[in-house]
Amino acid sequence: MSDERKVLLEVKNLSVEFNGFKAFTEVNMKIYDGELRVIIGPNGAGKTTFMDLVTGKTTPTSGKVIFDGVDITGKSTTEITRDYHIGRKFQGPNVFDNMTVKENIEIAMEGYNSMHRCVFFRKSKEFKEKVEEILKLIDLYDYRHFMASDLSHGQRQWLEIGMVVAQNPKLIILDEPTAGMTADETYKTGEMIKKLKGDHTLIVVEHDMDFVRQVAEYVTVLNYGRLLAEGTMEEIQNNEEVIAVYLKED
Repeated sequence: MSDERKVLLEVKNLSVEFNGFKAFTEVNMKIYDGELRVIIGPNGAGKTTFMDLVTGKTTPTSGKVIFDGVDITGKSTTEITRDYHIGRKFQGPNVFDNMTVKENIEIAMEGYNSMHRCVFFRKSKEFKEKVEEILKLIDLYDYRHFMASDLSHGQRQWLEIGMVVAQNPKLIILDEPTAGMTADETYKTGEMIKKLKGDHTLIVVEHDMDFVRQVAEYVTVLNYGRLLAEGTMEEIQNNEEVIAVYLKED
């Protein structure tokens, strides 16, 4: 990875303890602007803890989280989402079931949590075009008038990805975005995510190694809350330590 690229996210000696248990220990990592970084590791490796530390859900015991040149360590989840534009999609879909697919995207774009306000918001041509663009990206344009509750599990996952994208975050964090999907849905999700790269910086946490091979540009491997290895997919697949602790299960 070239150091000439702009660093968007950097964690420095980041650690956290829970009642004496070291869940994350002195991790240093840089994520570059426009990059698609995949984070892998066995259960208990610290992947969720890392996401929680970056998004403010967990406060580190020591170390720093630097985002776009600003120290955001210890800031609240609300501040980090609103002021620093970091968007996170959790493992399970979290959408408004009693609204249409299109309305879900519109509400995400405006940041409104009230259907009434969304309905009466005067939408510009540019706003409508952006909504259509996102619906096409997530392959739900033909379903835009369907209620979210009528979508399949995979489609609901795509809708939530669309809702995160609609908030126009600088950094998108996707937690196992293919969980519960069919092989076809998983492949489609990979292609969607690759289209986002460049316009957005993405961190993808995933277990499905076929999916990781499909999308990975650069891979970070965590194990027992420590950084085990980083490199290209080829380098990671040939790393003996990574094979021993993780890839042997694949």
